[in-house]
Amino acid sequence: MTRVILAGMLVALTLVGSTQAGGPVTKQNGSTPVITAFTPICAVAGFANYGLCGGDVAMFGNVSGKMNAVQPKPGKYNLDFTFTNLTPGVEYRLWATRDAGPFTGTWIEVGKAFASETGSATYKLQTDSPGGLGFDLNRVQGDVTIVTSWWSGQYLVVNSDGSLKTAV
Repeated sequence: MTRVILAGMLVALTLVGSTQAGGPVTKQNGSTPVITAFTPICAVAGFANYGLCGGDVAMFGNVSGKMNAVQPKPGKYNLDFTFTNLTPGVEYRLWATRDAGPFTGTWIEVGKAFASETGSATYKLQTDSPGGLGFDLNRVQGDVTIVTSWWSGQYLVVNSDGSLKTAV
């Protein structure tokens, strides 16, 4: 009888522990990127002559970027960014905004990183309010945008189940 009671208690404790200490809340879980491609700023309508574009809409077309999201608990989101095909040794800054209009609004620095010798840089952002956020990766020298999600309309939307998607 004691063994049956102890076994029942062990099963109950295991179930409680597994629901509380389980994996991330969302199904995205970092395995399926929310943003799979950032748009080269030069390809955005009206920006062909901006910054380093020089009228070439294909400039920075080889730069790749993606954003994964993990929701470790309700209301908290860990956003992980990876950019590749950057110029090795050059410093880049990732900006976030939700209310910027052309040359106005508030931009928050997510972080700065030098591109590795393989041309990649990573950034992390934790937020409890991802809805409406858009991002720009800038070259620090000259503070010039290279790729964007904001100016191309790929800002974040929170689904009813708490997962994220882009508006476009």
